Amino acid sequence: MEYSQSALVEGIKAKDVSAYSYMIKKYTKSIYCLVYHILSPSMGKEDIEECVADVFLDAWIKINQFDEEKGNFRTWLLILTKYKALTYKRRKLAVHSIDITEVQMEDSYNLEKQFFLRQDQEKVVEIINSFNPIDKELFFRRYFFDEKISDLAKAFNLSRSAIDNRLLRGRKIIKEALSYE
Repeated sequence: MEYSQSALVEGIKAKDVSAYSYMIKKYTKSIYCLVYHILSPSMGKEDIEECVADVFLDAWIKINQFDEEKGNFRTWLLILTKYKALTYKRRKLAVHSIDITEVQMEDSYNLEKQFFLRQDQEKVVEIINSFNPIDKELFFRRYFFDEKISDLAKAFNLSRSAIDNRLLRGRKIIKEALSYE
């Protein structure tokens, strides 16, 4: 059944389920697009769909607030949609915000552990510095500057497997020197 704007509003005011169903079919796409536009960066599809359903429920409940003389029904629905979506967004931000006074910092900084870690790092750098110049540069570029193996192979004019083997041998030397298994 097709409804005019005034018949649709009157049907919803009379709590006519077929008028409500017509409203959902007619306006779901535009309401979904607006909610998606407002919520999509921070919320998932389920949240967006829930917000759309809440908009239709609000329209059902608040239909008596709609005044045909002030504007058309679609605009009223889109305004409801905008405010409902912004409420969802605000609620999500409130859930994820943390009151700094409630955060309790735990002192997990262990000076002794940091000292030994620092010593191990210095020993690793010392071991790498003892490598031949090519292996030394390979290690620094791969593990300190995070260069890709394919880029290193081109730069050193070596095959990928040759680079892999050199890095493997170097890691073994480091593990043995640190007496790791």
